[in-house]
Amino acid sequence: MNGQFYSNGKLLLTAEYLVLKGAEALALPVKRGQSLDVQKEGLPGEVQWNTHYNGVNIFQGVFSLENKQFISASDKKISSFLGSILKNVTEKIYHTFGSTGLTINTFLDFPFEWGLGNSSSLINNLAAWLQIDPFELNNRISYGSGYDIACARSNRPIIYRKNGNYPDYKEVAFNPSYKNNIYFIYTGNKQNTRKEVKKYLDLNQEKEQNNLLKELQYINNEIVNSDNLTTFENAIMKHERLISNVLQQPTIQEKTFPDFSGQIKSLGAWGGDFILATWQNSRNELSEYFNRHNMNILFSWDELIKNEQNVK
Repeated sequence: MNGQFYSNGKLLLTAEYLVLKGAEALALPVKRGQSLDVQKEGLPGEVQWNTHYNGVNIFQGVFSLENKQFISASDKKISSFLGSILKNVTEKIYHTFGSTGLTINTFLDFPFEWGLGNSSSLINNLAAWLQIDPFELNNRISYGSGYDIACARSNRPIIYRKNGNYPDYKEVAFNPSYKNNIYFIYTGNKQNTRKEVKKYLDLNQEKEQNNLLKELQYINNEIVNSDNLTTFENAIMKHERLISNVLQQPTIQEKTFPDFSGQIKSLGAWGGDFILATWQNSRNELSEYFNRHNMNILFSWDELIKNEQNVK
């Protein structure tokens, strides 16, 4: 079928790598995402693919359904990424469309390097188009927990737990009264998520796992139910220390921002993509601080987080 589909991007507020071990995580769908448009046009047996960002076609290529690979591409790295996803849905495309030529256009609301879910939003869109289970498709492609797929489909923050190969998640009412003191900053250090996930999975933490999962659940409850900034800051400090002990690494605040007067928390893979910062002074002062660290992309809570409170 032809059609247009849209999925949200994501941020992982708690649990980081431990979500892979079944830890309860608090995750945030974001207002920036990716749309996908499919049309029946083009040469038989081929998918003409175009990826757009900010009004510019940043990638174009032709994917052969027969060979399950790109036969032409404007960017080798992007074609490798897209090809790994498309080869997993080739049989379904054939089953649905036969050898009909297809043209697919995707439109990103954020740059690839931001790490806001270009893969997960694409997987969710493709699954919606082909009417297949996005979590099952994600399991075939990724080491990930699937929280990002859940965010792609949700309208407000979620509590997520990986339960075997299938997730358990629900939307929660988390719209903090102190949200004007929460900011999200892009660090400019793009992480290779697959590489970081595999590195964590290679660590042997089984002896401590049950206690860690209980602690994370307790911290999530503290965060979701916190009614003031101080309680929230204490919870994220506790969380940072816990993950620091697991990874045997200093927190990002200790390592990079020891003079910062608010609290800073890593989001997702440590050392890359976005961080969260709490701040009680002016936004201009906050911007000036991070500009000195060569970080100039900053969002408030309401600018970035999707939080449709009336959605059932």
